[in-house]
Amino acid sequence: MGKDLVCVAELHSHSTASDGKYTPEEILLRAVNLGLSAIAISDHNTFRGSAIALEVSKKIDVELTVIPANEVRTYKGDVLVLCPRLPYEEPPKDPHELHEWSCKRGCITIAAHPFHIGRKSIGAYMKKNPMDFDAIEVWNSRGLPFLNWPAMRFAEKYHKPKTSGSDAHIIQELGTSPTIIEAEECDAETIISSIKKGMCRPTTRYMKLSTLYEVVKWSLYRRVSKGRKAI
Repeated sequence: MGKDLVCVAELHSHSTASDGKYTPEEILLRAVNLGLSAIAISDHNTFRGSAIALEVSKKIDVELTVIPANEVRTYKGDVLVLCPRLPYEEPPKDPHELHEWSCKRGCITIAAHPFHIGRKSIGAYMKKNPMDFDAIEVWNSRGLPFLNWPAMRFAEKYHKPKTSGSDAHIIQELGTSPTIIEAEECDAETIISSIKKGMCRPTTRYMKLSTLYEVVKWSLYRRVSKGRKAI
């Protein structure tokens, strides 16, 4: 394992394919400029952001792995699904069925921000069904530290692999808290296999105050825009 590469991967981000501000192309280029090894554009309930990023990465031939990803809003809360290749079927919304679906396709399920208050968090379900998750996002840089600590303790109790992510909705957030992965290659399949084996560790960084300001502006803009559409 000493000869393995160290892959620096952003495992949680959003584009215009769901509720992010920037396009998959812009996120891809930002990830390249940051020197990341891999990026998972995990839009809500769709692999579309990842699909676009994959096409762009082939056209411009970047040295960056795009991991097909989806933050599935299940009936019990949000679950990150990372796959070695783009699936052709829509994943189920039941968390147990989602895990079975993922296993059959070589994908993994990661509990996203499981104990964050006021978000679609899956912590209550996870406590009763820890086997439905291959890993746990123990650090989400959008949350206050005390909201991340319960996930860290839960992962240690059940010996679950620990990941981290920025949950970026604007590109300034991207790469704030990447996951460090030991892998023979920094391709999607090997990265997923390494995470499942626990050959990964989270980073615990905070977003800058200037970034937080931009995050709040984007969040307010989205809420106002939604309100106008509802009228």
